[in-house]
Amino acid sequence: MSSRNITPDYKTLYQELQAQHQFTLSQISHEIRNPVALINSFLQLLENHHPEISQDYCWDKIIENMDFLKALLNEFSAFNNSGRLHMQKLELAPLFHEIIASVTPACQKQNISISLTTDSSIPPIYADKTKLQQLILNLLRNSMEAMDSKGSIVCSLTADHDMVHISVKDTGEGIPDDYRSTLFEPFITHKQEGTGLGLAICKRIVIAHGGTISYTSAPNKGTEFKILLPIA
Repeated sequence: MSSRNITPDYKTLYQELQAQHQFTLSQISHEIRNPVALINSFLQLLENHHPEISQDYCWDKIIENMDFLKALLNEFSAFNNSGRLHMQKLELAPLFHEIIASVTPACQKQNISISLTTDSSIPPIYADKTKLQQLILNLLRNSMEAMDSKGSIVCSLTADHDMVHISVKDTGEGIPDDYRSTLFEPFITHKQEGTGLGLAICKRIVIAHGGTISYTSAPNKGTEFKILLPIA
């Protein structure tokens, strides 16, 4: 939800409802995580005592769904905490280069080329390093998933007098028109194994930093995400 177009009389109520909603999500996540951890431990013990069970199709499906549930809880936690920042003075160019290096082996396996261009001098910003890593990795993961094999991801980092510009552009299949209205909405996914939280987390991180996120996309030509972040 957005606070735009909300009259001053209702703004406080809106903020209280948002806070209550966040607290409820945190409670649910916490309560689910404990029994999931316990079930996972018992499954590991069961496999240790009966190694032959690992060859069973149904067992594979149980473990596969347990892994998905754990990943979902991790995404859920990331979504809950995406607006909580630990700010520090941060140089974006070295951080971006590190992230690109970390995903390059995975890209090579899919025959995807990945590159980064930066201005010669990018001023520092005040930001949460971990959250920005998560933001960029989510966008790169989306780009990789948009290409089954072979393609390119081109990233750029530029700056003007008051904003840093981040771009992540791929040559994937593009975003279908009927997906666009809910693209940043949480828990809505069109991927078989998606959680529907990746881009919602990206948007919350960007907004928490006082920035904006937008995109352009064309069928079979690819998608470009653009992020603007204020300079310190």
